[in-house]
Amino acid sequence: MRRILLLPLLTLALLGFARAQATVRNHADAETEKEVLEVERQKDQAVRNRDIAVLERIYADDMAFVNGRGQVVTKAQHLEEIRSGNVKYLSSNKSDYHVHFYGNTAVLTGRENSIVEYHGKTISSPRQFITVYVKLDGQWKYVAHQVTPVADQ
Repeated sequence: MRRILLLPLLTLALLGFARAQATVRNHADAETEKEVLEVERQKDQAVRNRDIAVLERIYADDMAFVNGRGQVVTKAQHLEEIRSGNVKYLSSNKSDYHVHFYGNTAVLTGRENSIVEYHGKTISSPRQFITVYVKLDGQWKYVAHQVTPVADQ
């Protein structure tokens, strides 16, 4: 008889524990998402202000950046484009952020409407983007990015 009573009580206790763990995990994900979005905000501000020191800190050394022309650009190449003024981010408006976590990796997707001056030519078109951050040595590092023009609807 004790076993019959003990089993439902144990089941209820485990359910309560599982719900508590899910709440803690969801809270941790929300906090982690805030961290990643803050680094993304800092990165965007540094790009607009051409703050190479901040970008050096955020960008991973082996970063891969696929620009809107389909070119794969290294960290050094991307920073030189910004430093030289060949690429100027005049304005940017991002929306529809979605963040997915896979261990210490965060994948951001969203939509960006920006105005960029590229080698003297102004480019303005809506784009979808995907950005990947990885937590390395306690810091979120920007490791990959790709933008794609939004198809006409």
